[in-house]
Amino acid sequence: MSETIRKGIVGKAAAGGTLRSSVFKGAVEPKKRAGAAISRETQEFLSCVLLTTRTGYGMTESCGMCAIMPPEVFRFDSVGLSVPSIEIKLRDVPEAGYFSCGRHGATEERGRLVCIRGPFVISGYYKRPDLNADETIFAGDGWMRTGDVGRWNEDGMLALIDCIKNLVKLAGGEYIALEVLESTYKSCNYVANICVHATQDAKAPIAIIIPHEQNLSAALKNEDGVDAGAEMHHLCTDPKVAALVLRECNAVGKKSGFKAMETLSAVVLTPDERTPESGLVTAAQKIQRTAISKKFDKEIKEAYKNQ
Repeated sequence: MSETIRKGIVGKAAAGGTLRSSVFKGAVEPKKRAGAAISRETQEFLSCVLLTTRTGYGMTESCGMCAIMPPEVFRFDSVGLSVPSIEIKLRDVPEAGYFSCGRHGATEERGRLVCIRGPFVISGYYKRPDLNADETIFAGDGWMRTGDVGRWNEDGMLALIDCIKNLVKLAGGEYIALEVLESTYKSCNYVANICVHATQDAKAPIAIIIPHEQNLSAALKNEDGVDAGAEMHHLCTDPKVAALVLRECNAVGKKSGFKAMETLSAVVLTPDERTPESGLVTAAQKIQRTAISKKFDKEIKEAYKNQ
């Protein structure tokens, strides 16, 4: 939703001409939100245009917040300090390439598994003895392994990197964090929704993207050889349009300091919105990677051919 608000503001301002774009002013009364992480660029934009944003971290299993940014602190690179009722510790996951600085030859802190404990953290799932006996979830002594990867900043605040299940080892041996890439690439003005895809045989990731119709159509007016007024399902099959979206996404990635193996090698464009009814997202709008990969299997294989 935050990305949609930002792109809506940008699109409306751009549609009003140069003057409105340069001196845009407005007032929107925001509401509190929760859900998946949003990119730093979007947080900065909303903080300037609307009001200061505050980040936090929590989950259903902790009955609310585990960490939250103090109101007197204005930062975008962490989710804040642990709340008084929750203990947080980080655990090495060497098999996924995550461990503390100084171990296994690591020269910097790349992140470790986030574990939580406290009176409000669940001790088990209702009628799920299989999960309750799983030591990868409940480690004993009240500690629950969240599946999230994080690191401590120098000021003692927690920064989240990704989920263990969304780490992919590429052909070159490097790990990439899919959710981190998605959060950043989604801030591209031409992207309404995105699913980053990678395999162990790939040199770099690709992305299945639903374009932001208004912003993309406006940009295509300046592109030679493209009918900017064409229906979106036609534009999504145009190689020139895909090249433009790929170029702009990677420009966003470069600005964010992405490494070569985190740069998209290709994009697959689709006009179809993802809904819970389609099976491509959950009711909470979390993407279903397996279902998306299955639906776009042909296009994904074609995209990897050029690597």
